[in-house]
Amino acid sequence: MDGFLFIDKEKGITSFDVIRQLKRTGLIGKKKIGHAGTLDPIATGLMIIALGEGTKLLEFLIGADKVYRASCKFGEVSDTYDGDGEVVPYSESYVKEISREKVEKVFEDNFLGKISQIPPKYSAKKIDGKRAYDLAREGKEFEMKAREVNMYDFKIISFDWPLFEFEISCSSGTYVRSIVHDLGQMLECGAYMTDLRRTEIGFLAGGKSRGISVDDAVKVGEVSDLDEIIHVPEELFDGYPFCEINMNDYSRLKNGGFTLNTKSIQTNDILAFCGGKIVGVLEPTMKNKFVKFRKQIKLSP
Repeated sequence: MDGFLFIDKEKGITSFDVIRQLKRTGLIGKKKIGHAGTLDPIATGLMIIALGEGTKLLEFLIGADKVYRASCKFGEVSDTYDGDGEVVPYSESYVKEISREKVEKVFEDNFLGKISQIPPKYSAKKIDGKRAYDLAREGKEFEMKAREVNMYDFKIISFDWPLFEFEISCSSGTYVRSIVHDLGQMLECGAYMTDLRRTEIGFLAGGKSRGISVDDAVKVGEVSDLDEIIHVPEELFDGYPFCEINMNDYSRLKNGGFTLNTKSIQTNDILAFCGGKIVGVLEPTMKNKFVKFRKQIKLSP
């Protein structure tokens, strides 16, 4: 069976642990398996897992926008910016209570839209080939470079000083715990993230955002029959830019040949459909007069 699983990751395990647990079910066999984006151990929520030929389409899901719900606490800070690190008071003096309205204003004035963000040192980003969190744990000095991320929407879910919960829509690669830490610094009271849940992953399909919700996901422990929970590629990529080809075209393409570019395809990410099935990713060749497979998706028997 080839396609995608929507998994609701539990707290305290890594994304690789999810892959390992799925393999241990014995249902995956020797099929290739991969995922469309990691979640920190402290985080729960949606992971998209690809099986078999589905792994060839992960490039269209990696880098997708995300929606998160974060629980946080003011008045304290953490060296990892979350509850897994060493938590200490923000200062020795009393931290004055801050209103919900001020929190909303500071966030909206400083974080919505495109911003430059410095990832936390306790992160999986690589510095000269090594994970940043490994260097941090070794006490090594290094610099984290800023990167541009996009914050689309923000709303507070609950606010009961010093605790608050918010939901955020953002681009891939956004570190929510860095947002929380930076917010606490701007408010001069400190803050760290206590919990994080990814509730939605969105990607473009036909120019429109397609959202996959954690409500449609299952826990790894609930996986017992892949046929009941697998999502075929045609379901995920319904509406994505495509080109319909016939069986003669498919036969030529799968053997390394090419066919006429009747759709004037000029990009490298057009899905090829044959008989209602995704059979590959097309790319133009010979000055855009023909197309060939950039990737071939084998048809399931």
